[in-house]
Amino acid sequence: MIDQKLEVTNLITPLINLSKGINNEWKNLLESGLQDYVHSQTTKYYFTTTFLHRTEVKFDDVYFPLTATYKKLQTRFSSLQEVFENYNNITLVGSAGSGKSTLMKYIFLNSLRTSYKIPILIELRNLNQYKGDFEKLLWDKILKSEVKPSSNILKRSLKSGKFLFLFDGYDEIFSDKKQEINRQIEEFIDLYPDNNYVITTRPGSGIEGFKRFKDFNVDSLETDQVEGFINLLVEDEERKLRILSVIHDEKNSPYIEYLRNPLLLSMFILAFESHPEIPARKSSFYRNVFDTLYSKHDGITKNSFPREKATKFDRDQFEKILNIFCYLTLFKGEYTFTYELLTDTLKKAIISTGFECKIEELIYDLQTTISILVLDGFEYTFPHRSMQEYFAAQFLSSLPTESKSKAYGNLNLALTKSSTDQSFNLWSISLELDETPFKKYFLIPELKKVERLLIAKDDSSLIDKYLKLTKGRLFYTKNLNEKKSGFILIRFTSFEMSLIKFCNVFDPIIFVRFPVNKKIHDELIEITKGRNKGKIPKKAFNVQIDEEIKEIFLKYGITDILHEYKDSVTKTIIKYEKDIVDNKNKIDDLLNF
Repeated sequence: MIDQKLEVTNLITPLINLSKGINNEWKNLLESGLQDYVHSQTTKYYFTTTFLHRTEVKFDDVYFPLTATYKKLQTRFSSLQEVFENYNNITLVGSAGSGKSTLMKYIFLNSLRTSYKIPILIELRNLNQYKGDFEKLLWDKILKSEVKPSSNILKRSLKSGKFLFLFDGYDEIFSDKKQEINRQIEEFIDLYPDNNYVITTRPGSGIEGFKRFKDFNVDSLETDQVEGFINLLVEDEERKLRILSVIHDEKNSPYIEYLRNPLLLSMFILAFESHPEIPARKSSFYRNVFDTLYSKHDGITKNSFPREKATKFDRDQFEKILNIFCYLTLFKGEYTFTYELLTDTLKKAIISTGFECKIEELIYDLQTTISILVLDGFEYTFPHRSMQEYFAAQFLSSLPTESKSKAYGNLNLALTKSSTDQSFNLWSISLELDETPFKKYFLIPELKKVERLLIAKDDSSLIDKYLKLTKGRLFYTKNLNEKKSGFILIRFTSFEMSLIKFCNVFDPIIFVRFPVNKKIHDELIEITKGRNKGKIPKKAFNVQIDEEIKEIFLKYGITDILHEYKDSVTKTIIKYEKDIVDNKNKIDDLLNF
């Protein structure tokens, strides 16, 4: 423990001493809480747990370098100064398990290691239940007090631009709070623009609503990186060679794509001994991992008796409880669980299943015996949120047929409230585990709602319908292309737009780039000048889409695209309905054989 404290102290001391030397105010600020915050957060990230390492390990010992790409730039964030000199504000966009949060920890530690800036990492999901506003959350996290002089000093220090703010999990903010939180974050950045800001999110979270941010997409692992990941994290040479031989086997090449995701690759490594094959379906990864977590503690004791769980539950009983627990929590947007929330929700799951056990023994088994829950400070989490989504999808698929219509009907409301990324991972697993009911009771009814929303009496009304559906707006940006400005049609993420994307109905980029592709820049510029006394604002700005703008859109044929869009929705519905009939016929043929 002494060595651990010394390592952390040695890491943060150069930056702290550098900051203290600026002036007495900085010294007072550090002594009033900021230094304690940096030390505690550094300890948390410097010594970490991972999916493969449930006991604490040094972050640097298990971190495989991840990259993110913006246009032609690909970076590992090893030189923070170089990156942030060109891109002051960054969004890290990546799918479930791509390594966004891990990359944030690396950036946090690297900022200390290179004495770049004082890093402040905030998990945005904390805002869902937080009583104060965004700025108050920062003060509470950093200063741990309401001391007014310290707050005033911090505000003045923030003006200096010596902070790196890392906001993790934008997609985990409840959608009914997102607009207000967006406003608060943007106001904070406006007040303190000289600091650097990084926000992580899953795709489709509406992050494009943030001005001044550049979207860096977290890259999938290349084939050689998959091998490098395994070489780093698998210590036993024989096991390492067996894993690599499976990956290099030509017959597994169709499934190698799964292993480009760091989380799924970690799952494969964990489950390899009992499941030494690459599953063709994503849901199989999660099943294999749960099998491994459940069975790896089932060794034989010295008295030749199987080691028992505290609850004496078997695998199916644990799975049923987890299915219910994950359904109840995920659909409320709860991804971390206090002890009170954990016990209350598990009690509901136990009552629903009819099983009997002591709640303390169940928590012990889930945390220690099976290791499906991880205690992080005072809150419990799953090793990754996607595990929660897997069990929730299992719950939906296990329901009796007569209950599925209601369950999938509730999916829209629940996910729209809890997350604007719409849990694509949950949807894709549901499509694997429960294809026909998922299409029949969820995808088709929701697509029909979109179809009805696009019914209009004339072309002008059709534009209005589309803009209402997408919350679309005309946006002028200085960064359309290299050294070129122009107009684009921004759409905000909504449930309907996420559905369209998931079903591959239509490529929304056609709408986004409509003003560019139709070369109507000059006409829109003239309208803008007329509304701004002959001037074009220096910064990016929105343009109100009124009748004058709509006339230009109509002239250049936007309704042709809109009609094609609506037709694509209809064709997708017809295809899904045909899939259901075909599947039913196949089953009927089988039963009649």
